Amino acid sequence: MTAAALHWFTSDLRVHDNAALAESGRAGASAGVFVLNPALLERHARAPRRIAFMYACLHALDAGLRALGSRLVVVEGDPVTELPQLAATLGAGVVSHARNHEPAARAREARVARALERAGLVVRAAEAALVQAPGTITTAGGGAYQVYSAYARVWEGLDAPATVPPPRQWVAASALRGIGTSVPDVPAGFELPPSGEDAARKRLDAFLRDRVRRYPETRDLPGLDATSRLSPHLRWGTISGAEAVRRARAAALRDPTLREGARVWTRELAWRDFYAQLLVDHPSMAREPLRPMRVRWRRDERAFRRWQEGLTGVPLVDAGMRELRATGFMHNRPRMIVGSYLTKHLLLDWRLGEAHFMAELIDGQLSQNNGNWQWVAGTGADAQPFHRIFSPLRQGERFDPEGTYVKRWVPELAKVPSKLIHRPWTLAPMERRMLCPDYPPPLIDLDEGRARALAAFEDARTRAASRRSGR
Repeated sequence: MTAAALHWFTSDLRVHDNAALAESGRAGASAGVFVLNPALLERHARAPRRIAFMYACLHALDAGLRALGSRLVVVEGDPVTELPQLAATLGAGVVSHARNHEPAARAREARVARALERAGLVVRAAEAALVQAPGTITTAGGGAYQVYSAYARVWEGLDAPATVPPPRQWVAASALRGIGTSVPDVPAGFELPPSGEDAARKRLDAFLRDRVRRYPETRDLPGLDATSRLSPHLRWGTISGAEAVRRARAAALRDPTLREGARVWTRELAWRDFYAQLLVDHPSMAREPLRPMRVRWRRDERAFRRWQEGLTGVPLVDAGMRELRATGFMHNRPRMIVGSYLTKHLLLDWRLGEAHFMAELIDGQLSQNNGNWQWVAGTGADAQPFHRIFSPLRQGERFDPEGTYVKRWVPELAKVPSKLIHRPWTLAPMERRMLCPDYPPPLIDLDEGRARALAAFEDARTRAASRRSGR
């Protein structure tokens, strides 16, 4: 059987509820391909754990296609060259793919589309990641919302797109023998979460069954397994945002006690759509702040290195950074706190933190990572005002009162009493030597760091006002 259509998998590594894949199914028998682009892999070389998870998802996708009698074709090279050649080999007349929303991905898709059209092929693209595609929700002027709450009010009033069935016909694995290479092995040495669409759906099932009811009260407690932990799956498209929203809303209809938890959780998914829309409308955000506050950031390589290693002497900050280094994941509450500490207390450029997170996070994605870092630094859409600075002490005492999270990731503090776990420097010298001799003192006095940040942001605002007035 020759292929009527070829589906180019990118960040939509699933068979079910994939509107982009369904485009190939409408043309007839489908074959799925993933292109190992050396240039793209080189750009992600500093994120080996994320690439390892991607390979694990590719193995799961290949297994899913084999269960349907087909397999995943993997080719190495530039998709501009490889996809027209593969389509010709398989006799395909249509190539489908998911729309991606980051500037480099959009440019790559445009180059591929031109090459395919020159070869006489039909190109079909569709949204496969977000709940509401960019352009669905805009301001009265037609632009992107820059205030999340206004965006989310519109977003909540819209239905999620309906489920999409997978193609009915697939090119048989026997017909694909000898084409392409094998799915790459998953590199050893990484502890990865379960991968693939079956794992994603099981994780969502467990969350909606066991945790969504108490999500509004427990979502900010990093010591608990209280969140969905679906972000790596949403990043690689092993589950669609639309399916997640549909199923959460359906669960709330069946059981009204889940209604508030489902509402609060789905609003968190709206942030993904919000940031993607912003990046489409403002591609310069990939490099520059949306709000050009010219803060005089400090240069302090020692402080940045200690932040990276989780050795700042501030327990909640160090716990978050060590969780990230060990697992490629960080709970959302610590993400905000470590970001605020870097950009406010240490007064280091948010782009340093953004780059470090992209090197470590399994769920690392430009639109989300960039949007979150600009938010916490006060330079992006709906950003934290410059005078709001998270206190890691108050945050810790409120959201990790027993030190459960801190003691899990900072074992040097395991013997410190809970009432002092977030401020071990207040222990008497003898107690410090007995209870936590190997834990460092704070990099900076938190009150001094806060005062310095306020002064720096006020200076930036004053200079901006002077420029606007022409003085």
